[in-house]
Amino acid sequence: MDRAYISLHGAERDRSIAIWIQTESQYFDLRIPHDRPRFEEKSRLTHFAPDELRELARQSGDTGVCTIENNVATWASWGDRFGFYCNDVAIFPDDGRLELKGRVIYEYETAESPVPYEEAWVQQPYDHGLVAHLTLCDERDPDREFGVLVVTGRYAGFVERSTSDNGATLEDQLEALQSDRERMIEILACEASFAVRPRVGAPYTIRHSNLPFREARELDVPAMSPQLLERRQILPAEREGAIWRVESWFVMR
Repeated sequence: MDRAYISLHGAERDRSIAIWIQTESQYFDLRIPHDRPRFEEKSRLTHFAPDELRELARQSGDTGVCTIENNVATWASWGDRFGFYCNDVAIFPDDGRLELKGRVIYEYETAESPVPYEEAWVQQPYDHGLVAHLTLCDERDPDREFGVLVVTGRYAGFVERSTSDNGATLEDQLEALQSDRERMIEILACEASFAVRPRVGAPYTIRHSNLPFREARELDVPAMSPQLLERRQILPAEREGAIWRVESWFVMR
């Protein structure tokens, strides 16, 4: 789902980029401010100056488990945090009250929310493909996990395991580091990307990423089919020494 807007305290609608992908067992969430610089001349994090690196801290990418009871959704990050978050109170509320109107899901605050808000999530066209949740693992040590991939037909989202402090926002961490550019880069080197394929069988191309230079590049999504997944729970990965472990899958018709 793509977010059309969010409004806090009834204020002006913020139309920053927000993507929510939901599978049977895992969600993917990406938030990019509408005023993030394009950084078109940068091709890697080492090309960014410290003040430019701090601009990249104003983003969020996360994955975890979402449960819904009595139209209230609760989001729980996945164990040791994958991804990262920023200071905006509306980035990752613990829960939200959902209301479906046509193809739009409206999300509102609950009694536990820190502020009143309204979000509008638009359900995107679906191409009747697989819905799958995979974990990128070390080939020799499957318990060592590098990232999470969720796929819903033509859409895919990938989040790497973060090296940042789970208990602090990226802005606060980078502010504390001051001019330690090497550590700033290490913290920010955690990809959260949303990709789309134009047709069945085509590669997934990254449309939005917390790393601007990843946009328009191909995302590693292994070839999958019901026939293949009925026989195999391990799939090859492009990353050297890594494999994809299939956590859940089904076909939506």
